Formats: sequence, C-alpha cells, structure tokens
Amino acid sequence: MRVFVAIELPDELKRKISNFQRELKKLDILEGNWTKEYHLTLKFLGEVNEDKLKEIEKSLSDISAKTKKFELEMKGLGAFPSKDYVRVLWIGVGIGDEEALVLHEDIDSGLEKLGFEKEKKYANHLTICRVKSVSDKKKLKEILERKIDFGKFEVAAIKLIKSDLTPAGPVYSALKVFKLV
Repeated sequence: MRVFVAIELPDELKRKISNFQRELKKLDILEGNWTKEYHLTLKFLGEVNEDKLKEIEKSLSDISAKTKKFELEMKGLGAFPSKDYVRVLWIGVGIGDEEALVLHEDIDSGLEKLGFEKEKKYANHLTICRVKSVSDKKKLKEILERKIDFGKFEVAAIKLIKSDLTPAGPVYSALKVFKLV
C-alpha cells in the first residue's frame, strides 16, 4: 500500500485554501491538477508492505511521544522549481516552520533505520496545484509576490495516511493518528 506521514489541516483552513484555489481558477492563467485534499506531508514512504506497518507505527509513536504540540501558520505562496518556471504551486509555512522541520527530520531519521531513504531536499509546503501550463506568467508572478495569510492552528497530532490512486485522483484514509504531547 502507498503511505505517507502528514499534518492534517483544520476545516477552516481547508475552506480558505479551497476558496483561494477557486479564485485562482477564475483568473484562467494556468492549467493543472488542483489539490482537493490538504495536508502538510512530512514524509512520503511510497509503497509499503503491510508487515512493515507495525515497525513504522512504533517509530512514529516513539517520535510523537517526545514531540510537543506547536502552532503552525500557513502563509505565502511559492513555486517549484522556480517562480519563472512553475510546475508546482504551493502554500508556505510561517510560524512553526522550524518545529515542523525538526519533526520531519526526526521522522526521516527514525524511518531511515527501517530502510527508508533519507530525503535530500525537504521544505515545508502544501501543494495546491501541479501545473501543466501557464498562459500569463506575469500575472502568476504578481500573485506569487502577494502576502497571503491563510491562518494558524495547533499541531496536536501527525497521521500515517494511506493513498489509493484512482482515475478521479488520490483517495486518502488515515491508518493511525499519533498525538503529540
């Protein structure tokens, strides 16, 4: 099964992001696959055998038991690989970025012991669109420069999530929730 570890966003933030996507779509300046589910991925594990899940859960349980709850702010826009050549449009992290990075590093190190590859480049972000083409690069650059704040929330848990790929897009289901202290 295909799995990843993530921070789930509260419904109010999800609504704000969805409304923002709707506004961007109305501008008709880019085409792509718009994200319908919102979470901050801390570690993508890929295909995992079910017999390995218990080890993964134990590692995540140990990490969450020593990680304090923290505030996370979703703000700003960015693009991969760059603002001049946009292939992924994302929302960034303000307050809580450092705490989320430490959490990612702890998860990365813990799961590396189980044979998962350590990530070379990681930045906290929430993908909102996988871009196929941009019809107005100047307008998109202007939007990327805007100061947009989606809000803050308390990160009180991380989730191990299963991702089922379907023709209509991925379907996510939480396998286990790990509460932070």
